[in-house]
Amino acid sequence: MTLSLTGWALAWATSWAYQGRWAMSAWALLVLVPHTPALALEFVWASRLARQESARRTWGDPQAAVQPYPGLTQWIKAGCQEALMGLRVFAWHQPWRHRAHADHLAPEARGRRGVLLVHGFYCNRGFWNTWMPRLRQAGVPFVALTLEPPQSDIAHQARGLDQARQKLIEATGLEPLLVGHSMGGLAIRSWLATQSDELARRQEVITIGSPHHGTALAAWAHSPAALQMRMGSDFLRSLQARESAAGPSRMTCYWSLCDNVVFPANSATLPGARNIHLPGLPHVGLAMAAPILDDVLERLRGPAEMRPKT
Repeated sequence: MTLSLTGWALAWATSWAYQGRWAMSAWALLVLVPHTPALALEFVWASRLARQESARRTWGDPQAAVQPYPGLTQWIKAGCQEALMGLRVFAWHQPWRHRAHADHLAPEARGRRGVLLVHGFYCNRGFWNTWMPRLRQAGVPFVALTLEPPQSDIAHQARGLDQARQKLIEATGLEPLLVGHSMGGLAIRSWLATQSDELARRQEVITIGSPHHGTALAAWAHSPAALQMRMGSDFLRSLQARESAAGPSRMTCYWSLCDNVVFPANSATLPGARNIHLPGLPHVGLAMAAPILDDVLERLRGPAEMRPKT
């Protein structure tokens, strides 16, 4: 798709340029960023919902602080950042560079706590290409898996988490930190809901822009996984009912009011979790935010977690 789109746009632009119609040639090159109009609609929708005070506080917590409404400059910056990052992630890293960085499970990983990276909807492990070199440089063991098949039932996609976690435990001897972006956070929760309360309580989880309570954008969805992310879906209600009551206490949820995919934005928060708002960041940009990776690295430098019980 990327090659076809690029080739078509360049051929069209060259044809106009050959005729001396440079303005038309420039417009033809805009075909290379077809997602921009869709992004604009997402940001308008997200900004309208963000005006509601309830959408600017932790979900279900009337005592939580209300985040200030982002100014126009913040929304524009977030839109530009998402447009550029979208091209980088979806037109380069995922189709062509998803195998550029292998999982890091070196012999010296023994005794060093690792991290399991779980991508979001219709993505693959290439989503984490900006993270993996930093983790390797810091000596952090990691596994970045690809959930398959894409768009299928979230619980079905989450089955791969158990094998990936076991790989990290075998290499390190320690429970890994679980990090999920967007739908990846729901995949982690879905997997945890199938485990014993004792195992679930031992897991430390970070979610980044995850639609824990659904997203209004999924109202236009048709695939099984996307339908499960509709507000108040049967999947989300069932997930909440099956989870350990202590689950959120070991979770950190990063969210942003400028999230153009998960909105209302406070859907990315969980009562009882450590909810951290990062202002002015869009959906993909949130996962690339330096404070989140710094938080992960800091946690992995800390005291080792208990060894898994077998």
